[in-house]
Amino acid sequence: MKLSRWREGAGPERRKLVWTKLRVLLAAIGTLTAVAGIAVCVNGLLEFNKVKVAAGVAIIVVSTVLYIVMLSGSE
Repeated sequence: MKLSRWREGAGPERRKLVWTKLRVLLAAIGTLTAVAGIAVCVNGLLEFNKVKVAAGVAIIVVSTVLYIVMLSGSE
């Protein structure tokens, strides 16, 4: 099946439904990534490891920025 035929068959409602499901998936991935960043931070704090804490903070910041950018693009 060619992409052009798929695009022709997809109406505006179908495209919006697919886009909405993709956003929900990205939101779930962003949330789980932030949780992983928190876990890395806590692990670094328990081990008194500044590098792990910095890596965890970086993960949290990146996932939060991506999450906000994704939400700001909504219609």
